Amino acid sequence: MTNSDDKCIPAGRYRRAGFLAGLSAGALTTAVMFVLNRGFGAYSLAEAIAYRLIALLPLSFFSFGVETLGGNAKQLMLLIVMVVQVLVCGLLGLLWASLAMTLPGEERPDRRMPALWKPGPSGGLFYALMLFLLAEIFLLPSVGDGFLGVAAQTGVSATALTLGFEAVLYGLGLAFFYRLLLTPAGQPVTSRPLTRRDFVQRAIFGLAALVIGGAAVSGLTRRSGAAAQSNGRIGNDDLPPEITPNGDFYKVSKNFADPHVSQIGWSLQIAGLVTNPYSLTFDEIRAMPAITDYRTLTCISNEIGGDLISNAAWKGVRLKDLLERAGVRSDAVDLMIGASDGYTESFPIAKALTPDVLAVYEMNGARLPDEHGFPLRLLVPDIYGMKNVKWVNRLEPVSSDFKGFWEEQGWSDIAKIKTMSRFDYPRDRDILPTGRNQAGGVSFAGARGIQKVEVTVDGGKTWTTATLRKALGQYTWVLWTAEVDLSEGQHTLMVRATDGAGQTQTDRPAPPLPDGASGWHTITVRAAPGVPAPSVPTPSAPTSGTS
Repeated sequence: MTNSDDKCIPAGRYRRAGFLAGLSAGALTTAVMFVLNRGFGAYSLAEAIAYRLIALLPLSFFSFGVETLGGNAKQLMLLIVMVVQVLVCGLLGLLWASLAMTLPGEERPDRRMPALWKPGPSGGLFYALMLFLLAEIFLLPSVGDGFLGVAAQTGVSATALTLGFEAVLYGLGLAFFYRLLLTPAGQPVTSRPLTRRDFVQRAIFGLAALVIGGAAVSGLTRRSGAAAQSNGRIGNDDLPPEITPNGDFYKVSKNFADPHVSQIGWSLQIAGLVTNPYSLTFDEIRAMPAITDYRTLTCISNEIGGDLISNAAWKGVRLKDLLERAGVRSDAVDLMIGASDGYTESFPIAKALTPDVLAVYEMNGARLPDEHGFPLRLLVPDIYGMKNVKWVNRLEPVSSDFKGFWEEQGWSDIAKIKTMSRFDYPRDRDILPTGRNQAGGVSFAGARGIQKVEVTVDGGKTWTTATLRKALGQYTWVLWTAEVDLSEGQHTLMVRATDGAGQTQTDRPAPPLPDGASGWHTITVRAAPGVPAPSVPTPSAPTSGTS
């Protein structure tokens, strides 16, 4: 193409090509950003922006998202941010094309441009450098990661390296797609011989395509494996196992992608209001006298009748022993806990110094799984899972009531577990035979224990006392079964529990936000003559625990 041809190209075509080139380069860069974050734990600007947006959302909007979408709410937020990021990249491409307004490798005859603004690879790289500096100086502080990324979990150097690589990828991609879009059909993009620069550029795009393809295959494989899990239940009609298998234990996290922490180089730092700050390696913690105990964890966002509750055998050390070695000062009020994923939490120092708070490194006889907090997590009796911090790496007694990550979003600071009970069978809308039927489920009241569980089949007019299995430990759920008599027709079944202090759970419904759900689990079933009786198992005898 000649310069005389260039005069005939409308300015709108340049801008359109710049926008489309920016979209294409932005999609490529965003995909690579996602892969680097998921595969290698690299910094993700999209996730940082999504976290910032979550922190700024009104509490009512956040609650609606959690109740409607559950764990998918965070992923939807991330997807929206990534789409917007690609659109912004398109607008940046439009700006670049408007500044250059020329074909790749050519100059408009009516204007002279600085060499760095020419829309070839050099112009793309110069543009990328400017975007990189703007991100480091202005964007990172605005999302809470500090000037030049000093507050980013990945560190200043790693964050800068990641953003720099992604900026270069975007700049080269912008120049490549812009040139491609403005090359007339049937004419090669370039007629000159392949240069070393061309080879490097094409190699980068080829490598990016391989990385993205490999990540997609890996993601599909992981998704297929995850789909086979039973979410902590053996089957829809069965009681859950008294000890939840590690792979079925419920998982809730603030993260879009959880960290994978190596025990090599990891240490637990104990500082703050102590007289003898020190640190411990993983092996040093394992060498301490160990405690094994059964504990049930439940999420503060668990709905009435929900399955965000599980039980396991845990092994670790007493938190009290770790803190007393450091010498907690008398002016300490809260224990602040820091984690490898940037999560922070707290609870009163008086509770931290009780003997039943554990720092654990094994779960059901195996190494603590990565998704449950390896190398170290806390187990704190009688408070919801959000304060049972995973991936712990820092303990600091502080002199005030410290607000952790979720408290800053409006969740309860006390987070004391409310009494709950749940039907595991029958299910809502089941059709059952008339006459005697079996019902069963789980109940939990934290440290208070369960004294009694009752079931009604007539909307609360009469109640039947259930049979309780012996709890595995002081801080575990109990499994219950009850025999109910159903006449022909529709029945409203409800279950309620009475805790060890004699307090019956309230029937007043409340959503999980801000301090946990309350209310009776209610299901509707229909009884009809001639319907085969469902087969339900008898729970196995509990295994004795040690403390």
